[in-house]
Amino acid sequence: MSMALRPFGIMRIFPDFSVRHDGPIAMRLAARLGRLEWRNELLGDVSMHVGMGSYLQGAHAAHVTVRMSLQAGDGTPFYFQYISVGEMEAHLRGEAPVMLSGQIEIDPRHEDFSWLNRVQLVGRGMLSEMPLCQSYEMAILEG
Repeated sequence: MSMALRPFGIMRIFPDFSVRHDGPIAMRLAARLGRLEWRNELLGDVSMHVGMGSYLQGAHAAHVTVRMSLQAGDGTPFYFQYISVGEMEAHLRGEAPVMLSGQIEIDPRHEDFSWLNRVQLVGRGMLSEMPLCQSYEMAILEG
């Protein structure tokens, strides 16, 4: 058995508001996502209706859960959710990526896109600060 990655564009996410608090095992953060830039050959220019992130950031790992309501360039609505994991201190210093695993939900009546309901999306993300942006090199995992 073999797996392959098919490039699926660069996805950039720009949070615009967050609330932090200390949790029992690590810092917690909830963020509203303000803007998204994502273009690929299949979906075109993707736009975001709403997006939220939930973050667990500790000394040993980070877990990020993001949910977004999106729209393909032709107006087709879809939903994308993912989880990213990584070592946060090195990631914040720009030394280590976080790795994304996610899936798309799209109305199966959209024949050009319905196969996306059956694949896994993966990404390798790096953080930049001016402006605050998480950039993921996206791919479709095929087997």
